[in-house]
Formats: sequence, structure tokens, C-alpha cells
Amino acid sequence: MTPPTRQTDRTDDATYNFALMPTAIREARTVELAMSSQFAFCFPNTSLAQAARMMAQNRVYELPVIVDQRCLGYVSYLDILQRYVKARLGVRVADVIRTPLPEVRPDAPLERAVALLRETGRHLVLVTTDAGMPVGALTLRDLSRDMSTR
Repeated sequence: MTPPTRQTDRTDDATYNFALMPTAIREARTVELAMSSQFAFCFPNTSLAQAARMMAQNRVYELPVIVDQRCLGYVSYLDILQRYVKARLGVRVADVIRTPLPEVRPDAPLERAVALLRETGRHLVLVTTDAGMPVGALTLRDLSRDMSTR
């Protein structure tokens, strides 16, 4: 008996394999049904040490940076790891912020959010209102959970 083969191009490819869902279910799914309305985020003045703790506690790799109900960008665990290696964890999130996260509306088809995750290589899509106010986040974990309940 041969062992099952693994896909080697991406270890989390099964998470993205939205096509495995039956067409009727796949087309009816919206971001709002799969997103987390309570999600971890930080502020520009959050220390990197605190951001690292928040990531560990929430099991996420990226934290949106929010100010005045707007997302300025995000901080990644890689940013924190680089600063840790250089013994520079005393800086603030504002010093290492990256470009904005991809955004999607709550009523968007889930398939669109999956496409955004693939296109951007991010672990998180921010769910926002038409005015740009964050109302939730859709992570790879959310997608996995949603797919497993179908």
C-alpha cells in the first residue's frame, strides 16, 4: 500500500481548495457567514512585544493596525521575528507597519475572499463596511472551519 501523496506547492493548499465544495453550497456562501466578527488587532503605538503576545494568544500571523475605525495596514510575525533576532523589540508597531490588508465586504461571495487570499498570499482578509470600517476578519482558520461544517 502506498502512502497518500501530498501537494508540495503549498502546505495549506487544502484550505484554499474551495472548489471541493458542491457548487450550490459554494455559490451561496458569503464572507459574513464564515468571518470572525471578533478579531485581534492592534494600534500604531502598540509595542512589538505586546503585538507578539496578541498573535500568540489569538493564533494569528498578521495583526491589522487600526486607528479611528480604519485599517492603516498590518504587522506580521516575520516583522517581529526579524526585530527579535536583532534584539530590537522596543520599537512600536508604527515603526514596522506594512501596506494595507486586502479588504472584502460582508456580503461578498466567499469565493472572492478565497481568491484575495491566494492572490495576495496573506493569511487574513479584513471585512469592512462600504465606508472602510473593519467589522471582522476572515482567516485561513475561518475558512477551514467553514469548509469542515459543510
